[in-house]
Amino acid sequence: MRTATSGRRTMIGVSLAAGACAGLGVLIAAAPSADESAAATAPSNPYAFTEDGELRRPQDYRTWIYMGSPLTPNDMNNGSAAFPEFHNVYLDPDSYEQYKQTGEFRDGAIIMKELVSVGTKSSFSGKGYFQGEFLGVEAMIKSEDRFPDEPGNWGFFRFTDEKAAAEGRLGSLRTVASVNATASCSACHTAAAHDYVFTQHYPVLRAARNAKRNPEND
Repeated sequence: MRTATSGRRTMIGVSLAAGACAGLGVLIAAAPSADESAAATAPSNPYAFTEDGELRRPQDYRTWIYMGSPLTPNDMNNGSAAFPEFHNVYLDPDSYEQYKQTGEFRDGAIIMKELVSVGTKSSFSGKGYFQGEFLGVEAMIKSEDRFPDEPGNWGFFRFTDEKAAAEGRLGSLRTVASVNATASCSACHTAAAHDYVFTQHYPVLRAARNAKRNPEND
């Protein structure tokens, strides 16, 4: 004979089981699909274009992967170097991660180049070339969709406000920039070691290529 107490226990057990199943159902329903998971882990592009196809000046690029600061000073180029300023160069983090895994720059990669003048040539540590003032900002983006006819699918942009610079307001920047003509940038980058990027001058990239890990920890 089943007592009232045992009946209550049975009902409680059924309720708990039903609640557990319902909870499991909620968990199953909330589990992301394969497509959603892939979308969540897919690299994101830290830049945007206007409706007219101009590139908005990327933000926070100084928090990206610092590649290096090449310099070709006037002093070593008969007083007229093509690029007499420092170039502080940054690569977006998602592209750096893929570069470590595949050894290639992903479609969507962006490299920022910050132009800085040569400042003083002496310091307490000795003579040399030391950075001065900010002069401008440039960018290059790899996109087969946007630049199908450009070498390597790279598009080049210049945010430096040339008019302001001519008036003595160095470092003034535009908020948007149109893609440069191919001859003005790509022609020079044909001398680059890998995919139109001067990796021969960036030990950070040389060490990272196909490393599958953070090479600085070796």
